[in-house]
Amino acid sequence: MTNDVLDVAIVGGGVAGVYSGWRLLGADAPTPEPRARRQVALFEMSDRVGGRLLSVKPPGMSHVTCELGGMRYISTHTLCRSLVENVLKLGIHDFPTSIPGNICYLRNKRLRFTDLTDTTKLPYHLEDAEVGLDPGTLLLFALRQLVPGIDKLSDAQFDDVYRNFTIDGRHLYELGFWNLLLRVVSGEAYELIQDSSGYYSITTNWNAGDALRMCIGDFAPGITYHGLNDGFESVPRALRDRFIKAGGSVHSGHRLESFDRTSLPDGTTGVRLELVTPAGKQTVLARHLVLAMPRRSLQLLSQTGCLLDPKHKDVHNLIDSVEGIPLFKVFMAYRTPWWETVGVTAGRSTTTLPLRQCYYWGVEGRQPGAHPDNQNAVVLASYEDVGETYFWSGLESTASFHPDHFADQPNRFASAPGGDDAWQRYKAPRLMVEETHRQLLSLHGVRYAPTPYAAAYRNWREDPFGGGVHFWNIGYNSMDCIPRMVQPVPDAPVYVVGEAYSQTQGWVEGALETSEIMLQSHFGLQKPSWVTPPATAPAPNT
Repeated sequence: MTNDVLDVAIVGGGVAGVYSGWRLLGADAPTPEPRARRQVALFEMSDRVGGRLLSVKPPGMSHVTCELGGMRYISTHTLCRSLVENVLKLGIHDFPTSIPGNICYLRNKRLRFTDLTDTTKLPYHLEDAEVGLDPGTLLLFALRQLVPGIDKLSDAQFDDVYRNFTIDGRHLYELGFWNLLLRVVSGEAYELIQDSSGYYSITTNWNAGDALRMCIGDFAPGITYHGLNDGFESVPRALRDRFIKAGGSVHSGHRLESFDRTSLPDGTTGVRLELVTPAGKQTVLARHLVLAMPRRSLQLLSQTGCLLDPKHKDVHNLIDSVEGIPLFKVFMAYRTPWWETVGVTAGRSTTTLPLRQCYYWGVEGRQPGAHPDNQNAVVLASYEDVGETYFWSGLESTASFHPDHFADQPNRFASAPGGDDAWQRYKAPRLMVEETHRQLLSLHGVRYAPTPYAAAYRNWREDPFGGGVHFWNIGYNSMDCIPRMVQPVPDAPVYVVGEAYSQTQGWVEGALETSEIMLQSHFGLQKPSWVTPPATAPAPNT
Protein backbone atom coordinates (compact mmCIF):
# COMPACT_ATOMS: atom_id res chain seq x y z
CA MET A 1 0.00 0.00 0.00
CA THR A 2 3.06 2.25 0.19
CA ASN A 3 2.70 3.48 -3.40
CA ASP A 4 -1.01 4.14 -3.04
CA VAL A 5 -2.24 7.32 -1.38
CA LEU A 6 -5.44 7.21 0.60
CA ASP A 7 -7.57 10.30 0.74
CA VAL A 8 -8.36 9.56 4.39
CA ALA A 9 -6.88 7.04 6.79
CA ILE A 10 -8.93 6.48 9.95
CA VAL A 11 -7.35 4.81 12.97
CA GLY A 12 -9.77 3.45 15.54
CA GLY A 13 -12.84 1.31 14.94
CA GLY A 14 -15.01 2.75 17.69
CA VAL A 15 -18.21 4.57 16.84
CA ALA A 16 -16.40 7.84 15.99
CA GLY A 17 -14.15 6.06 13.48
CA VAL A 18 -16.79 4.07 11.62
CA TYR A 19 -19.21 7.01 11.68
CA SER A 20 -16.59 9.34 10.17
CA GLY A 21 -15.83 6.81 7.45
CA TRP A 22 -19.48 6.32 6.60
CA ARG A 23 -20.14 10.05 6.47
CA LEU A 24 -17.08 10.69 4.28
CA LEU A 25 -18.42 8.21 1.71
CA GLY A 26 -22.10 9.04 2.15
CA ALA A 27 -24.44 10.29 -0.53
CA ASP A 28 -24.13 13.90 0.67
CA ALA A 29 -20.32 13.88 0.91
CA PRO A 30 -18.53 16.07 -1.65
CA THR A 31 -16.05 14.18 -3.82
CA PRO A 32 -12.52 15.33 -4.68
CA GLU A 33 -13.38 15.51 -8.40
CA PRO A 34 -16.38 14.73 -10.64
CA ARG A 35 -17.49 11.10 -10.41
CA ALA A 36 -14.59 10.35 -8.08
CA ARG A 37 -15.02 9.01 -4.59
CA ARG A 38 -12.68 9.35 -1.69
CA GLN A 39 -10.40 6.43 -0.95
CA VAL A 40 -11.00 5.87 2.73
CA ALA A 41 -9.61 3.06 4.87
CA LEU A 42 -10.13 2.31 8.53
CA PHE A 43 -7.45 0.58 10.62
CA GLU A 44 -8.39 -1.14 13.87
CA MET A 45 -5.99 -2.81 16.31
CA SER A 46 -8.46 -5.45 17.52
CA ASP A 47 -10.55 -8.00 15.65
CA ARG A 48 -13.81 -6.06 16.02
CA VAL A 49 -15.38 -2.65 15.60
CA GLY A 50 -17.20 -0.96 18.45
CA GLY A 51 -14.51 0.21 20.87
CA ARG A 52 -16.23 0.83 24.20
CA LEU A 53 -19.53 -0.45 22.83
CA LEU A 54 -19.47 -4.17 23.63
CA SER A 55 -22.66 -6.24 23.46
CA VAL A 56 -22.74 -9.89 24.56
CA LYS A 57 -25.32 -12.66 24.89
CA PRO A 58 -25.31 -14.94 27.95
CA PRO A 59 -25.80 -18.71 27.65
CA GLY A 60 -29.39 -19.86 27.59
CA MET A 61 -30.63 -16.34 26.75
CA SER A 62 -30.56 -15.88 22.99
CA HIS A 63 -33.16 -13.10 23.13
CA VAL A 64 -31.35 -10.93 25.71
CA THR A 65 -28.33 -8.75 24.95
CA CYS A 66 -26.09 -7.47 27.74
CA GLU A 67 -23.94 -4.33 27.51
CA LEU A 68 -20.42 -4.58 28.89
CA GLY A 69 -19.80 -1.09 27.52
CA GLY A 70 -22.09 1.81 26.60
CA MET A 71 -25.69 0.84 27.15
CA ARG A 72 -28.10 3.70 26.39
CA TYR A 73 -28.72 7.15 24.96
CA ILE A 74 -31.08 9.89 26.11
CA SER A 75 -33.84 11.69 24.27
CA THR A 76 -31.89 14.96 24.00
CA HIS A 77 -28.97 13.27 22.21
CA THR A 78 -29.94 14.63 18.83
CA LEU A 79 -27.25 13.02 16.68
CA CYS A 80 -27.31 9.59 18.29
CA ARG A 81 -31.09 9.39 18.48
CA SER A 82 -31.50 10.55 14.87
CA LEU A 83 -28.84 8.12 13.62
CA VAL A 84 -30.35 5.14 15.44
CA GLU A 85 -33.99 5.90 14.76
CA ASN A 86 -34.03 7.77 11.44
CA VAL A 87 -31.12 6.25 9.51
CA LEU A 88 -30.20 2.83 10.85
CA LYS A 89 -33.76 2.18 12.05
CA LEU A 90 -32.62 -0.16 14.80
CA GLY A 91 -35.04 -1.56 17.34
CA ILE A 92 -35.05 0.31 20.64
CA HIS A 93 -36.69 0.01 24.04
CA ASP A 94 -37.23 2.17 27.09
CA PHE A 95 -34.42 1.99 29.61
CA PRO A 96 -35.80 2.64 33.11
CA THR A 97 -33.48 3.80 35.87
CA SER A 98 -34.49 4.82 39.42
CA ILE A 99 -37.92 3.26 39.92
CA PRO A 100 -39.43 4.54 43.20
CA GLY A 101 -39.81 1.12 44.85
CA ASN A 102 -36.29 -0.06 44.08
CA ILE A 103 -33.63 -0.50 46.74
CA CYS A 104 -31.14 2.03 48.07
CA TYR A 105 -28.82 0.21 50.49
CA LEU A 106 -26.81 2.98 52.13
CA ARG A 107 -24.47 2.82 55.13
CA ASN A 108 -25.77 -0.65 56.01
CA LYS A 109 -29.41 0.51 55.97
CA ARG A 110 -31.81 -0.90 53.38
CA LEU A 111 -34.20 1.72 52.01
CA ARG A 112 -36.41 2.19 48.98
CA PHE A 113 -35.97 5.23 46.77
CA THR A 114 -39.26 6.53 48.17
CA ASP A 115 -37.63 6.61 51.61
CA LEU A 116 -34.94 9.09 50.62
CA THR A 117 -37.02 12.07 51.73
CA ASP A 118 -37.80 10.57 55.15
CA THR A 119 -35.25 11.96 57.59
CA THR A 120 -36.25 9.40 60.23
CA LYS A 121 -35.06 6.59 57.96
CA LEU A 122 -31.97 8.18 56.40
CA PRO A 123 -28.57 7.29 57.92
CA TYR A 124 -27.41 10.84 57.17
CA HIS A 125 -27.47 13.95 59.38
CA LEU A 126 -28.74 16.74 57.15
CA GLU A 127 -29.00 20.45 57.83
CA ASP A 128 -32.47 21.91 58.38
CA ALA A 129 -32.66 23.38 54.86
CA GLU A 130 -31.79 19.99 53.38
CA VAL A 131 -34.34 17.91 55.26
CA GLY A 132 -37.11 16.40 53.13
CA LEU A 133 -35.32 16.83 49.81
CA ASP A 134 -34.59 13.75 47.74
CA PRO A 135 -30.98 13.49 46.46
CA GLY A 136 -31.84 14.76 42.98
CA THR A 137 -33.56 17.82 44.42
CA LEU A 138 -30.66 18.31 46.82
CA LEU A 139 -28.27 18.42 43.87
CA LEU A 140 -30.49 20.90 42.02
CA PHE A 141 -30.72 22.96 45.23
CA ALA A 142 -26.91 23.11 45.23
CA LEU A 143 -26.63 23.99 41.54
CA ARG A 144 -29.12 26.85 41.87
CA GLN A 145 -27.11 28.32 44.72
CA LEU A 146 -23.92 28.18 42.67
CA VAL A 147 -25.48 29.64 39.50
CA PRO A 148 -28.93 31.18 40.07
CA GLY A 149 -31.43 30.07 37.44
CA ILE A 150 -29.04 27.50 35.98
CA ASP A 151 -31.81 25.00 35.26
CA LYS A 152 -33.69 27.58 33.13
CA LEU A 153 -30.82 28.40 30.77
CA SER A 154 -30.85 27.59 27.09
CA ASP A 155 -27.75 25.96 25.60
CA ALA A 156 -26.55 29.33 24.30
CA GLN A 157 -27.14 30.97 27.67
CA PHE A 158 -25.23 28.23 29.44
CA ASP A 159 -22.33 28.67 27.00
CA ASP A 160 -22.24 32.34 28.02
CA VAL A 161 -22.25 31.39 31.72
CA TYR A 162 -19.49 28.87 31.08
CA ARG A 163 -17.28 31.50 29.48
CA ASN A 164 -18.05 34.49 31.69
CA PHE A 165 -19.60 33.58 35.05
CA THR A 166 -17.13 33.73 37.92
CA ILE A 167 -17.01 32.71 41.57
CA ASP A 168 -14.43 34.50 43.67
CA GLY A 169 -12.94 35.86 40.47
CA ARG A 170 -12.46 32.45 38.84
CA HIS A 171 -14.36 30.95 35.92
CA LEU A 172 -16.36 27.81 36.53
CA TYR A 173 -13.95 25.74 34.46
CA GLU A 174 -11.12 26.88 36.73
CA LEU A 175 -12.84 25.41 39.79
CA GLY A 176 -13.40 21.88 41.08
CA PHE A 177 -16.97 20.59 41.29
CA TRP A 178 -16.48 18.95 44.69
CA ASN A 179 -14.92 22.15 46.01
CA LEU A 180 -18.00 24.13 44.94
CA LEU A 181 -20.61 21.66 46.15
CA LEU A 182 -19.25 21.73 49.70
CA ARG A 183 -19.76 25.48 49.75
CA VAL A 184 -23.52 25.11 49.41
CA VAL A 185 -24.46 21.74 50.95
CA SER A 186 -23.34 19.93 54.07
CA GLY A 187 -20.87 17.09 53.92
CA GLU A 188 -23.66 14.67 54.82
CA ALA A 189 -25.88 15.95 51.99
CA TYR A 190 -22.97 15.66 49.58
CA GLU A 191 -22.40 12.04 50.59
CA LEU A 192 -26.12 11.25 50.29
CA ILE A 193 -26.15 12.66 46.74
CA GLN A 194 -23.04 10.71 45.80
CA ASP A 195 -23.96 7.46 47.54
CA SER A 196 -27.53 7.22 46.25
CA SER A 197 -26.67 8.18 42.66
CA GLY A 198 -24.54 5.09 42.12
CA TYR A 199 -21.70 7.22 40.71
CA TYR A 200 -18.76 8.69 42.59
CA SER A 201 -17.08 10.27 39.58
CA ILE A 202 -19.75 12.83 38.69
CA THR A 203 -19.53 14.76 41.97
CA THR A 204 -15.79 14.43 42.46
CA ASN A 205 -13.28 17.17 41.74
CA TRP A 206 -13.32 17.69 38.01
CA ASN A 207 -13.97 20.73 35.84
CA ALA A 208 -16.96 22.42 37.52
CA GLY A 209 -18.17 24.12 34.34
CA ASP A 210 -18.48 20.83 32.48
CA ALA A 211 -19.81 19.06 35.55
CA LEU A 212 -22.63 21.62 35.73
CA ARG A 213 -23.31 21.15 32.02
CA MET A 214 -23.59 17.40 32.56
CA CYS A 215 -25.86 17.70 35.59
CA ILE A 216 -28.38 20.03 33.98
CA GLY A 217 -28.24 18.15 30.67
CA ASP A 218 -28.09 14.46 31.50
CA PHE A 219 -30.37 14.44 34.53
CA ALA A 220 -33.00 17.05 33.66
CA PRO A 221 -36.67 16.21 34.33
CA GLY A 222 -38.49 14.82 31.30
CA ILE A 223 -35.49 13.12 29.74
CA THR A 224 -36.01 9.51 28.72
CA TYR A 225 -33.41 6.77 28.33
CA HIS A 226 -33.34 4.23 25.51
CA GLY A 227 -31.47 0.99 24.86
CA LEU A 228 -31.03 -0.99 21.64
CA ASN A 229 -32.74 -4.34 21.27
CA ASP A 230 -29.73 -5.98 19.61
CA GLY A 231 -27.18 -4.15 21.71
CA PHE A 232 -25.43 -0.80 21.28
CA GLU A 233 -22.65 -2.54 19.35
CA SER A 234 -25.18 -2.94 16.51
CA VAL A 235 -24.65 0.78 15.77
CA PRO A 236 -20.93 0.60 14.83
CA ARG A 237 -21.53 -2.73 13.08
CA ALA A 238 -24.25 -1.21 10.91
CA LEU A 239 -22.08 1.83 10.16
CA ARG A 240 -19.16 -0.44 9.24
CA ASP A 241 -21.35 -2.38 6.81
CA ARG A 242 -22.59 0.82 5.16
CA PHE A 243 -19.06 2.19 5.02
CA ILE A 244 -17.78 -0.94 3.25
CA LYS A 245 -20.76 -0.95 0.86
CA ALA A 246 -19.92 2.65 -0.07
CA GLY A 247 -16.38 1.65 -1.03
CA GLY A 248 -14.48 1.95 2.24
CA SER A 249 -12.18 -0.74 3.60
CA VAL A 250 -11.69 -2.00 7.15
CA HIS A 251 -8.40 -3.56 8.23
CA SER A 252 -8.52 -5.47 11.52
CA GLY A 253 -5.42 -6.37 13.50
CA HIS A 254 -3.64 -3.22 12.32
CA ARG A 255 -2.00 -1.25 15.12
CA LEU A 256 -0.76 2.26 14.48
CA GLU A 257 2.79 2.59 15.77
CA SER A 258 3.68 6.11 14.64
CA PHE A 259 2.80 8.80 12.11
CA ASP A 260 4.29 12.00 10.77
CA ARG A 261 3.73 14.68 8.19
CA THR A 262 5.27 13.82 4.81
CA SER A 263 5.50 14.97 1.22
CA LEU A 264 3.30 12.87 -1.04
CA PRO A 265 4.33 11.77 -4.58
CA ASP A 266 2.35 14.65 -6.12
CA GLY A 267 4.21 17.20 -3.97
CA THR A 268 1.35 17.91 -1.58
CA THR A 269 1.54 17.48 2.19
CA GLY A 270 0.10 14.32 3.68
CA VAL A 271 0.72 11.83 6.46
CA ARG A 272 2.89 8.73 6.62
CA LEU A 273 1.57 5.96 8.90
CA GLU A 274 3.66 3.11 10.27
CA LEU A 275 1.45 0.15 11.15
CA VAL A 276 2.05 -3.23 12.75
CA THR A 277 -0.11 -5.85 11.01
CA PRO A 278 -0.48 -9.64 11.14
CA ALA A 279 1.80 -9.77 8.08
CA GLY A 280 4.44 -7.47 9.56
CA LYS A 281 5.12 -3.76 9.45
CA GLN A 282 3.39 -1.67 6.80
CA THR A 283 3.66 1.92 5.62
CA VAL A 284 0.55 3.78 4.49
CA LEU A 285 0.35 7.22 2.89
CA ALA A 286 -2.74 9.40 3.25
CA ARG A 287 -3.79 12.95 2.52
CA HIS A 288 -5.60 13.11 5.86
CA LEU A 289 -5.38 11.11 9.07
CA VAL A 290 -8.28 10.78 11.52
CA LEU A 291 -7.33 9.53 14.97
CA ALA A 292 -10.57 8.22 16.51
CA MET A 293 -8.79 7.55 19.79
CA PRO A 294 -9.09 8.53 23.49
CA ARG A 295 -6.30 10.00 25.59
CA ARG A 296 -4.65 6.74 26.66
CA SER A 297 -4.58 5.38 23.11
CA LEU A 298 -2.80 8.53 21.95
CA GLN A 299 -0.27 8.16 24.76
CA LEU A 300 0.49 4.58 23.71
CA LEU A 301 1.62 5.70 20.24
CA SER A 302 5.27 6.45 19.59
CA GLN A 303 5.73 9.99 20.91
CA THR A 304 7.28 11.32 17.74
CA GLY A 305 6.19 13.24 14.67
CA CYS A 306 4.16 16.33 13.88
CA LEU A 307 1.81 15.96 16.87
CA LEU A 308 3.26 13.73 19.54
CA ASP A 309 6.90 14.79 19.68
CA PRO A 310 7.45 16.09 23.24
CA LYS A 311 8.55 19.44 21.84
CA HIS A 312 4.90 20.08 20.89
CA LYS A 313 4.03 21.06 24.45
CA ASP A 314 0.79 22.78 23.46
CA VAL A 315 -0.47 19.56 21.87
CA HIS A 316 0.44 17.48 24.91
CA ASN A 317 -1.28 20.05 27.09
CA LEU A 318 -4.43 19.52 25.02
CA ILE A 319 -4.13 15.75 25.25
CA ASP A 320 -3.84 16.05 29.04
CA SER A 321 -6.95 18.24 29.27
CA VAL A 322 -9.13 15.20 30.03
CA GLU A 323 -8.89 12.32 32.47
CA GLY A 324 -9.95 8.72 31.87
CA ILE A 325 -12.52 7.53 34.43
CA PRO A 326 -12.34 3.83 35.37
CA LEU A 327 -15.57 1.89 34.82
CA PHE A 328 -16.26 -1.73 35.68
CA LYS A 329 -19.21 -4.04 34.90
CA VAL A 330 -20.17 -7.55 35.93
CA PHE A 331 -23.18 -9.42 34.50
CA MET A 332 -24.55 -12.48 36.30
CA ALA A 333 -26.95 -15.02 34.79
CA TYR A 334 -29.32 -16.97 37.06
CA ARG A 335 -31.89 -19.68 36.47
CA THR A 336 -34.63 -17.60 38.03
CA PRO A 337 -35.13 -13.85 38.71
CA TRP A 338 -34.88 -14.34 42.47
CA TRP A 339 -34.64 -10.58 43.17
CA GLU A 340 -38.31 -10.23 42.24
CA THR A 341 -39.23 -11.84 45.56
CA VAL A 342 -38.28 -8.55 47.25
CA GLY A 343 -40.28 -6.42 44.83
CA VAL A 344 -37.76 -5.26 42.23
CA THR A 345 -38.25 -6.17 38.58
CA ALA A 346 -36.74 -3.40 36.42
CA GLY A 347 -34.61 -0.28 36.60
CA ARG A 348 -31.77 -0.24 39.12
CA SER A 349 -30.90 -0.33 42.79
CA THR A 350 -27.91 1.45 44.33
CA THR A 351 -25.69 0.85 47.31
CA THR A 352 -22.57 1.96 49.13
CA LEU A 353 -21.28 -1.60 48.80
CA PRO A 354 -18.61 -1.95 46.09
CA LEU A 355 -21.39 -3.15 43.75
CA ARG A 356 -22.64 0.46 43.62
CA GLN A 357 -25.34 -0.14 40.97
CA CYS A 358 -27.43 -3.18 40.03
CA TYR A 359 -29.66 -3.15 36.92
CA TYR A 360 -32.38 -5.79 36.51
CA TRP A 361 -31.60 -6.57 32.92
CA GLY A 362 -33.99 -9.19 31.57
CA VAL A 363 -35.73 -12.54 31.78
CA GLU A 364 -35.45 -14.72 28.67
CA GLY A 365 -39.01 -16.09 28.75
CA ARG A 366 -40.48 -12.57 28.70
CA GLN A 367 -38.75 -11.56 25.48
CA PRO A 368 -40.59 -11.70 22.13
CA GLY A 369 -40.08 -15.09 20.49
CA ALA A 370 -38.56 -16.74 23.57
CA HIS A 371 -39.96 -19.88 25.19
CA PRO A 372 -42.17 -18.68 28.10
CA ASP A 373 -40.96 -21.50 30.39
CA ASN A 374 -37.38 -20.27 30.17
CA GLN A 375 -36.94 -18.11 33.24
CA ASN A 376 -33.20 -17.64 32.90
CA ALA A 377 -32.52 -14.10 34.08
CA VAL A 378 -29.56 -11.75 34.02
CA VAL A 379 -28.59 -8.69 36.04
CA LEU A 380 -25.96 -6.06 35.55
CA ALA A 381 -24.90 -7.08 39.02
CA SER A 382 -22.19 -4.50 39.53
CA TYR A 383 -21.57 -1.21 37.73
CA GLU A 384 -19.16 1.16 39.39
CA ASP A 385 -16.60 3.84 38.77
CA VAL A 386 -13.40 5.28 40.25
CA GLY A 387 -12.33 3.70 43.55
CA GLU A 388 -14.58 0.65 43.52
CA THR A 389 -13.01 -0.53 40.27
CA TYR A 390 -9.83 -1.24 42.23
CA PHE A 391 -11.77 -3.45 44.63
CA TRP A 392 -12.85 -5.66 41.75
CA SER A 393 -9.45 -5.53 40.07
CA GLY A 394 -8.12 -7.39 43.09
CA LEU A 395 -10.31 -10.35 42.11
CA GLU A 396 -9.33 -10.50 38.45
CA SER A 397 -6.23 -12.68 38.73
CA THR A 398 -8.08 -15.77 39.93
CA ALA A 399 -9.20 -19.05 38.41
CA SER A 400 -11.87 -18.89 35.74
CA PHE A 401 -15.46 -19.30 36.83
CA HIS A 402 -17.21 -22.55 35.92
CA PRO A 403 -20.80 -23.44 36.83
CA ASP A 404 -19.61 -26.64 38.52
CA HIS A 405 -18.35 -24.42 41.33
CA PHE A 406 -22.01 -23.87 42.21
CA ALA A 407 -24.22 -26.94 42.61
CA ASP A 408 -27.64 -26.02 41.24
CA GLN A 409 -30.56 -27.87 39.74
CA PRO A 410 -30.21 -28.42 35.97
CA ASN A 411 -32.04 -26.19 33.55
CA ARG A 412 -32.90 -27.55 30.11
CA PHE A 413 -32.57 -24.08 28.58
CA ALA A 414 -29.12 -23.23 29.96
CA SER A 415 -25.90 -24.79 28.88
CA ALA A 416 -23.07 -22.94 30.55
CA PRO A 417 -20.38 -22.45 29.35
CA GLY A 418 -22.51 -21.34 26.40
CA GLY A 419 -23.24 -17.81 25.26
CA ASP A 420 -21.76 -16.04 22.28
CA ASP A 421 -18.05 -15.67 21.61
CA ALA A 422 -17.91 -12.24 23.23
CA TRP A 423 -19.43 -13.53 26.46
CA GLN A 424 -16.88 -16.34 26.50
CA ARG A 425 -14.02 -13.89 25.97
CA TYR A 426 -15.02 -11.87 29.05
CA LYS A 427 -15.98 -14.63 31.48
CA ALA A 428 -15.60 -13.52 35.09
CA PRO A 429 -13.16 -15.30 37.41
CA ARG A 430 -14.42 -17.45 40.25
CA LEU A 431 -13.65 -15.22 43.23
CA MET A 432 -15.21 -12.21 41.50
CA VAL A 433 -18.41 -14.18 40.89
CA GLU A 434 -18.56 -15.43 44.47
CA GLU A 435 -18.03 -11.92 45.91
CA THR A 436 -20.55 -10.35 43.53
CA HIS A 437 -23.15 -12.95 44.46
CA ARG A 438 -22.49 -12.38 48.17
CA GLN A 439 -22.97 -8.62 47.81
CA LEU A 440 -26.12 -9.09 45.71
CA LEU A 441 -27.67 -11.04 48.58
CA SER A 442 -26.71 -8.28 51.01
CA LEU A 443 -28.09 -5.55 48.74
CA HIS A 444 -31.46 -7.29 48.47
CA GLY A 445 -31.64 -8.42 52.08
CA VAL A 446 -32.02 -12.13 51.33
CA ARG A 447 -30.15 -14.96 53.05
CA TYR A 448 -30.30 -17.40 50.15
CA ALA A 449 -30.67 -17.20 46.39
CA PRO A 450 -29.88 -19.63 43.59
CA THR A 451 -26.26 -19.33 42.55
CA PRO A 452 -25.34 -18.00 39.08
CA TYR A 453 -24.65 -20.29 36.16
CA ALA A 454 -22.65 -17.79 34.08
CA ALA A 455 -20.93 -14.44 34.51
CA ALA A 456 -19.01 -11.94 32.35
CA TYR A 457 -17.19 -8.71 33.16
CA ARG A 458 -15.22 -5.86 31.62
CA ASN A 459 -12.69 -3.52 33.22
CA TRP A 460 -12.40 -0.41 31.03
CA ARG A 461 -9.40 0.89 32.93
CA GLU A 462 -7.24 -1.44 30.84
CA ASP A 463 -5.18 -0.32 27.85
CA PRO A 464 -5.70 0.93 25.23
CA PHE A 465 -8.83 2.62 26.66
CA GLY A 466 -7.56 4.01 29.95
CA GLY A 467 -11.12 4.44 31.23
CA GLY A 468 -14.74 3.89 30.29
CA VAL A 469 -15.48 7.62 29.94
CA HIS A 470 -13.55 10.88 30.20
CA PHE A 471 -13.98 14.12 32.15
CA TRP A 472 -12.42 17.53 31.57
CA ASN A 473 -9.69 18.46 34.03
CA ILE A 474 -9.87 21.62 36.14
CA GLY A 475 -8.44 24.68 34.42
CA TYR A 476 -9.31 23.77 30.82
CA ASN A 477 -11.96 25.66 28.88
CA SER A 478 -13.55 22.79 26.94
CA MET A 479 -15.28 25.17 24.53
CA ASP A 480 -11.85 26.38 23.40
CA CYS A 481 -10.12 22.99 23.63
CA ILE A 482 -12.57 21.01 21.49
CA PRO A 483 -12.02 22.76 18.12
CA ARG A 484 -8.28 22.91 18.79
CA MET A 485 -8.17 19.19 19.60
CA VAL A 486 -10.05 18.32 16.41
CA GLN A 487 -6.98 19.60 14.52
CA PRO A 488 -4.19 20.04 17.08
CA VAL A 489 -1.60 21.36 14.61
CA PRO A 490 -3.17 23.76 12.07
CA ASP A 491 -0.80 22.93 9.20
CA ALA A 492 -0.88 19.15 9.73
CA PRO A 493 -3.83 17.21 8.20
CA VAL A 494 -4.31 15.15 11.37
CA TYR A 495 -7.58 15.19 13.33
CA VAL A 496 -8.67 13.77 16.70
CA VAL A 497 -12.28 12.75 17.33
CA GLY A 498 -14.20 10.75 19.89
CA GLU A 499 -16.07 10.98 23.18
CA ALA A 500 -13.01 11.96 25.21
CA TYR A 501 -12.65 15.53 23.90
CA SER A 502 -16.33 16.48 23.61
CA GLN A 503 -19.01 18.38 25.50
CA THR A 504 -21.05 15.20 25.91
CA GLN A 505 -18.46 13.01 27.57
CA GLY A 506 -19.47 9.51 28.52
CA TRP A 507 -21.93 9.17 25.64
CA VAL A 508 -21.93 8.10 21.99
CA GLU A 509 -23.36 11.55 21.31
CA GLY A 510 -20.00 13.08 22.22
CA ALA A 511 -18.18 10.88 19.70
CA LEU A 512 -20.62 11.91 16.97
CA GLU A 513 -20.41 15.60 17.92
CA THR A 514 -16.64 15.82 17.53
CA SER A 515 -16.81 13.81 14.32
CA GLU A 516 -19.29 16.31 12.91
CA ILE A 517 -17.09 19.25 13.91
CA MET A 518 -14.27 17.66 11.92
CA LEU A 519 -16.41 16.65 8.95
CA GLN A 520 -18.09 20.02 8.59
CA SER A 521 -15.09 22.24 9.41
CA HIS A 522 -12.33 20.37 7.59
CA PHE A 523 -14.00 18.22 4.90
CA GLY A 524 -16.80 20.50 3.74
CA LEU A 525 -19.70 18.25 4.68
CA GLN A 526 -23.05 19.80 5.49
CA LYS A 527 -25.11 19.13 8.60
CA PRO A 528 -26.78 15.71 8.19
CA SER A 529 -30.24 16.01 6.65
CA TRP A 530 -31.57 13.17 8.80
CA VAL A 531 -31.11 15.00 12.13
CA THR A 532 -34.43 15.83 13.78
CA PRO A 533 -35.26 17.40 17.17
CA PRO A 534 -36.82 15.27 19.92
CA ALA A 535 -40.49 14.52 19.38
CA THR A 536 -41.27 16.17 22.70
CA ALA A 537 -39.00 18.56 24.57
CA PRO A 538 -38.04 17.69 28.16
CA ALA A 539 -40.30 19.14 30.81
CA PRO A 540 -38.92 22.37 32.29
CA ASN A 541 -36.95 22.00 35.51
CA THR A 542 -38.74 23.06 38.66
